[in-house]
Amino acid sequence: MTIAVVHKDSPEGRAAIVAAARESVGRSDELLVLHVLDDVNIGDTVNTGDTEDDRAALRGEIQSALDAGGFSETKWDLRTTEHDGDPVTALVNLVHGAGVDLLVVGTRRMSPIGKFLLERPLQRLLLEVEAPILVVKEALPAE
Repeated sequence: MTIAVVHKDSPEGRAAIVAAARESVGRSDELLVLHVLDDVNIGDTVNTGDTEDDRAALRGEIQSALDAGGFSETKWDLRTTEHDGDPVTALVNLVHGAGVDLLVVGTRRMSPIGKFLLERPLQRLLLEVEAPILVVKEALPAE
């Protein structure tokens, strides 16, 4: 079985990685980190940011989040994909191609109206991904 988490370098993204690691360790399942690369048009060329240095930096961000959450020994794999203007569709295709049993995503804390409306990308994931989805909010700051 596979637990997948959507990577985003943000507090809620890091909380999602820790929650996914907790789930994968508790279930003895594989942890898969999914990341959609942004394509940046530079003149006539397209830079997807998918160089060895970029992948190493991405792996470092993920490992730092795991280290900070107390899951530094957790084994994980990274899968990336590019998008052509619709990152949500690219992510949905990545999830379906990976055979995910649980998808973990992070979201910001929202007001009651925000909860009613949800974020459009999150709403699309909830509607289009067949696997169960665990939505994680970042932890409240310690007072």
